[in-house]
Amino acid sequence: MSNVIPFLPKPELAAQAVLNEFIHWAKSNIHLYDKPLDCVQWAAKSWHRWGFENTTCSKLGKRSELLHPDFIDYAKAMLFEERVIKLRKKNYTLHALRCLEVALLDITQNGDVTAVTAAIFDKACAVAQNYYDASTTVYQVSRELKYVNDHLHALGVVANPFIWEPQIKPFRITLKKSYEVAKKKLPSDKSLIALGEIFHNKPELPLDIMITSAVAIMLSHPCRIGELAYVKKDCFFAERDAQGREQLYMLWYSAKGFGATQKPIPDIMAETCQEAVNRVIEITQEARDYAKWLEENPDSFPRHAGVPNKGLGEPLSTQEACDALMLSTRRVSSRGNKSRKVFKKFLENIVAKKSTSSKARKIAQELLYGFDSSSGTRHYVNGWLAEYEFNDTFKVTLRTLNVLLREKYLPEHFPFTNSKRITKWQDALFCFRTGAFAAVDSNRGTVKPFGLTGCGNARLSLHLTGGSKEIKSIFERHGYNGVKVNTHAFRHYLNTGANRSYLSQELIARWSGRENPSQNKVYNHMSVDEKAAEIEAFTPQLAVMSDKLLASLKTNAPISMKDFGDESDRIVHRTEFGICIHDYAQEPCAKFNNCLTCGEHVCVKGDETKLVNLKEEREYLRSSLEAFQREADEGTYGANTWLQTTMEKMERCDQLIQMLESPDIEDGALIRGVENGWAAGRNALAMRGELVEEDANLIATEDDKVAELERLLGSGG
Repeated sequence: MSNVIPFLPKPELAAQAVLNEFIHWAKSNIHLYDKPLDCVQWAAKSWHRWGFENTTCSKLGKRSELLHPDFIDYAKAMLFEERVIKLRKKNYTLHALRCLEVALLDITQNGDVTAVTAAIFDKACAVAQNYYDASTTVYQVSRELKYVNDHLHALGVVANPFIWEPQIKPFRITLKKSYEVAKKKLPSDKSLIALGEIFHNKPELPLDIMITSAVAIMLSHPCRIGELAYVKKDCFFAERDAQGREQLYMLWYSAKGFGATQKPIPDIMAETCQEAVNRVIEITQEARDYAKWLEENPDSFPRHAGVPNKGLGEPLSTQEACDALMLSTRRVSSRGNKSRKVFKKFLENIVAKKSTSSKARKIAQELLYGFDSSSGTRHYVNGWLAEYEFNDTFKVTLRTLNVLLREKYLPEHFPFTNSKRITKWQDALFCFRTGAFAAVDSNRGTVKPFGLTGCGNARLSLHLTGGSKEIKSIFERHGYNGVKVNTHAFRHYLNTGANRSYLSQELIARWSGRENPSQNKVYNHMSVDEKAAEIEAFTPQLAVMSDKLLASLKTNAPISMKDFGDESDRIVHRTEFGICIHDYAQEPCAKFNNCLTCGEHVCVKGDETKLVNLKEEREYLRSSLEAFQREADEGTYGANTWLQTTMEKMERCDQLIQMLESPDIEDGALIRGVENGWAAGRNALAMRGELVEEDANLIATEDDKVAELERLLGSGG
């Protein structure tokens, strides 16, 4: 909200005074988010009902308990600032605050954030390591603890300031672990075949139609399960591409900041995707009509067979109220007025629910106040108790019931499908009356049809993963026992397929509704063998001989990859000793012109100019070796490193000269260098101490180095 003024720290105040000012600022501004007749409650466990996501201030691992009284006000003030001023909605902020509270209580026995120290933040990291199983989550929480620490210091609420950095390193996955993760993230062949067969068999249950159609859509383009709530009934359009072919698109709204977009549907899935949408439209039209009526008639009570034939303002008996609300009295054991007891319970539930709006709570409370609190007057017939008579004063009408019914049964953000206010229920593709799936989806008895529901993230996940003992998954109900799949697996599956098809990372990100292409790698589960084959496919396969290339070298004519026998026509670079075939459109030179030890450097037999240059380089390296040897003997820092690299270059020089002068090799022969593995990135890792040698046998001993040096200098025995 634009009129919320950011908090400005006051460095002249003491730490506790600044903390009090910060909390007072948050408490004063949060009421700008009051709803009509429903003010924001600072003391509420969560502010979700007022539009603040991820604000449940409960203890770590104890969702029923609030944070410590000394700590919770700071936590809420920070969350308010994060959500309103900085617009950060990350869950990790709450995780970090919960871990920090545990550490504070463990070390200081109170929740005073002005007393934090480096030891307390170290303890908070240890708490995160003990509580969270996923290494990536632990790392993210540690980074968020760093953010909280910086925030506290920036506010000036730390009594004794300090410098702190988390010591938890980012998780590095091994090839073996990567393979195991890929198996979990991707859908199994069995699950894909099973879902395809169920879809092909044209299921009749609304639940099965919903599940198979939602899966078909998620296999048509990479999307998130929550984005299905934004899909409208009219979601397709087609255009002709540059080649005149018709391309089907789906109008889509991508979450996480990407927004509205048009998703191309691959030709192989176009017919299936359209069939899936048509099946859902066919069984949801009545629910969309109902949603439209509810929106256009906000003051009218939804009509059904049990509604009494009375006007909106006419008084109703408790039995008529129960009939209108479809409340059954059959299971009530009381000999008295059963409908009165059932209706009273309904009102009590409305009042007890924390998320109930002020308007509905007020109506329910007023009706409850009108109930006779006595045991009632007994009436007997032929000596038997017939009924109880109560002196109730409340007046219930269809108008008041309409408010209570909509409060209890309609989705929170009606007429929109969720808080984003993107799609209305009357336009939504996945729009069902509550109770539509009751035959399979619930074991709780009759579900009232007054509400609206979509495919539901939890419901869809439950029926695909089989996460409930009471409810069978779609696989189990159709005879595919032991099969399950995660809803997000389809997104991973399509992203991996896109990478296998060599789509650009920008195109994959756009197709996935992802703002940052760098996140694509998380969804790419190509095997190590596939990636190796991909690299080999992009490595130029050179011809053995090229007389044309030798002629081009002597005339200074432009040289392309075609001169090497490759299909590409890109121009290559000449070097001091030969030709560089590196593709600079892919990346800059990672060797920093260390051509002699590069696998993408080629020498051509018969090029006398380059041979002379190599001989001059050899003499220069020989004199350098002598100088580095003297420096190494004197113990000069770094001389040994230079000595080793120069020895390698000189040996390569010798080898190339011998081959270029050999009478056994014909002119025009291509001599490709051998890659030594050195690159600028690898060197940076080594300097940071993060480079792990995989084979200690590859490391030469000091005796080996001395013998090699003597051989190169010609002084060996």
